[in-house]
Amino acid sequence: MRFSQLALASLLTFGSSTLLADAIPYPTPGQLAPAQTFTATNTGMLVGYFAGSEAGGNDTIEVWNTTQNTFSGFLLPNHGSVVGVPTEFLAVNAGDNLVFIISNDSAGEINDSLDNGGIPTTFSDDGYNHAYATPYTGGLPGLPIGLTGTFVGMEDLSVTGLDPLSGSDLDYNDDTFIFTNIAAAAPTPEPTTFVLLGTGLLGLAGAIRRKTAR
Repeated sequence: MRFSQLALASLLTFGSSTLLADAIPYPTPGQLAPAQTFTATNTGMLVGYFAGSEAGGNDTIEVWNTTQNTFSGFLLPNHGSVVGVPTEFLAVNAGDNLVFIISNDSAGEINDSLDNGGIPTTFSDDGYNHAYATPYTGGLPGLPIGLTGTFVGMEDLSVTGLDPLSGSDLDYNDDTFIFTNIAAAAPTPEPTTFVLLGTGLLGLAGAIRRKTAR
């Protein structure tokens, strides 16, 4: 969901605090981002910085600590957050496994950062990965000088078909963030184990806790 070049130039000229161009462009739009696992690197508070949004709809994100089965609640509304302001999500211990959940309130869709092979789960309407992550070493406008961490870009529309792609553009720039206390890596479980994680753990925890206002 991209703005026209004219609108984008206008936003950059006037220094919008909530809408920016592709901060770190996803290199292969239209294709699923590689699945990654997220872990806390240190014990303490998980802090995220809003980096921008190219979504027309109203989005929020949540972090699920699957190790402790705790949730941050849905935070950082994309049309009301200020770039560069730190936001506390939830307490973590080093090594805790984390999942990002995005709620597109305008479309009534909710999806997460796990790839369950297209099989929906409690926190994913389509069962595909909705997060792209890459190291952040600084330089994006509006973010604190010297800030480093992990850039996370999220896709807010559900995939309804992959061949051909439908329902979503998979550009992973609808909502973007920098997190200072996480590491991202390719998932280590065997495929069968990972599917069980998606269908079992997600379903078990989500059965007692799902966002009520979709």
